[in-house]
Amino acid sequence: MDRISSLPDESLLQILSSLNTKDVLKTSLLSKQWRNLWKWVPKLEYLDCGNTNATDHGKFMRFVDRSLLLNKAPVLERLSFKSFSKSSDIDIGFWVRVAAERDLRDFDYSSAPYSEPIRLPQSLFTCGTLVVLKLDSVSLEDVKFPVSFPLLKTLHLRSVIFLDDESPQKLLSSCKVLEVLVVKRVTEDNVKSFSITVPSLRKLIYLNVNSGEGLFALNAPSLKSLEIDGIGHKCMIEEMPEIVSANVQIYRNSENILASLTSVKRLSLCFHLVSRFPTGKIFHQLVELEVCTCNPKRDLLMSLLKHSPKLRALKLFERHDYRNTWEEVYNWGEPKSVLRRLKLGLETLEWGNYRGWNKEKELVRFVFKNSRSLKKATFSPVATTTTEEKNRMLQELTALARVATCQPVFGSVSHSSSINPFSL
Repeated sequence: MDRISSLPDESLLQILSSLNTKDVLKTSLLSKQWRNLWKWVPKLEYLDCGNTNATDHGKFMRFVDRSLLLNKAPVLERLSFKSFSKSSDIDIGFWVRVAAERDLRDFDYSSAPYSEPIRLPQSLFTCGTLVVLKLDSVSLEDVKFPVSFPLLKTLHLRSVIFLDDESPQKLLSSCKVLEVLVVKRVTEDNVKSFSITVPSLRKLIYLNVNSGEGLFALNAPSLKSLEIDGIGHKCMIEEMPEIVSANVQIYRNSENILASLTSVKRLSLCFHLVSRFPTGKIFHQLVELEVCTCNPKRDLLMSLLKHSPKLRALKLFERHDYRNTWEEVYNWGEPKSVLRRLKLGLETLEWGNYRGWNKEKELVRFVFKNSRSLKKATFSPVATTTTEEKNRMLQELTALARVATCQPVFGSVSHSSSINPFSL
């Protein structure tokens, strides 16, 4: 403790900034030097423990009031409210207004599970110093537009309630330099058609837990990273020439989505129902391709292999534990004559949850036969595979590899995970 106390105040404040505010205040008891240091910490983080006792909740409210009002940091870099449930709109609104007047840079609010969405004051939406804004279980129905976020670069909208379809568009149009957008939609958000038009956007994570009839529109020409799951029957996605990586779950209308991703270098796909390859499109930059085998479609997979001249790595995995898998629904059949002559530039093949089914072996045979540059083929059997079954699979794969340039091995296969709504 003596060695820590010998550090300059600037270093001590950096250390204190990594703690939640309740723990920061405890340090005032350490020595005279620490007595008032907590007042200069530029980051305030509050965790509501869900006090059911009215007295305890009252103490917590007074603690937030005191620590916020007595804070003397020249700039309030961060204000965070986590798992709040009992605090009223008035209380939260007062604290937010105080912080907004302190040149707030980063605001993060989340309600406790199953709590009513909170309504935040208008002053938050005219706080021109905000760089990061993260909202969870918040209602924006009363927000008056236009709003102003000239410096905002990161925006998270999780379980946010809007007034209508135009509200998200109005909000995003005020973010002129936005680079990161995370959207987790809920059924009752009052939006049927969700439109994202942000020229500066570089990363988008979009999860709609209740995809339906509404339109999803995306126009983000600077986008480099895309994760998307749960779009409706209709989608309009403009081409993304700067895209580098994409993790996409397609339920319908795959042609439009894939057509916008032709510049991608790393692509992870999970496609359902009827999926079509966009006519006349070439994936000139695609190097790594991951395909979920939960509901495989031969034509789309083969089209991707055929129209990706730089493809070097193919990874097959089972993202969802669907029972209608390859053995039941996969109609591989004999490849068309044009595909028999297809020469692949693949260097690595990885297959997770491999079962050794006939349909799977047909695809392995095809890849081995048409990939003259293959250097590594790794297979990971399902967890329930017995030692006897593993030996049989390895013998079968070794026999198939007679026409290959490498020998198959068993090993672990990692893959891009589906978007976890609880981690957003």
